[in-house]
Amino acid sequence: MIIPPIRLQDAHGAGYYGAPRGARTHNGIDLCCHKDSLVMSVTPGKVTRIGYPYDPGDDDKGHLLYVQVTDAAGRDHRYFYVSPMVNVGEIISRGAVIGVAQGLLEVYPGITDHIHYEIKVDGDYIDPSEFYRGVSL
Repeated sequence: MIIPPIRLQDAHGAGYYGAPRGARTHNGIDLCCHKDSLVMSVTPGKVTRIGYPYDPGDDDKGHLLYVQVTDAAGRDHRYFYVSPMVNVGEIISRGAVIGVAQGLLEVYPGITDHIHYEIKVDGDYIDPSEFYRGVSL
């Protein structure tokens, strides 16, 4: 399997962990992919949430979704801009298809199409870069 690269600098910023975002920093990594690409879980676990990163009433971004998979160690792996193909409560294996990439070009013209991947432990963000690169699907 090909591991997608992390999004580099484009008109909307950079996709590496800790990249500046005005007064805040980027809390995950952006994995380059095309709209409708299959998105696979980098860890086994349980689907614990499917949600909206933005207000669902937002005309531009309200359709975007994320899938959260919680692993055995309690880490929440969150995949943003993904149309889910799983349900909350479902137990999945590493490499299981969890959805398809929604695509961001219509929302953010000039952006490199991607999904956003982040990990939270006890409510705090951790750098997913080494975890992601160490995964072999």
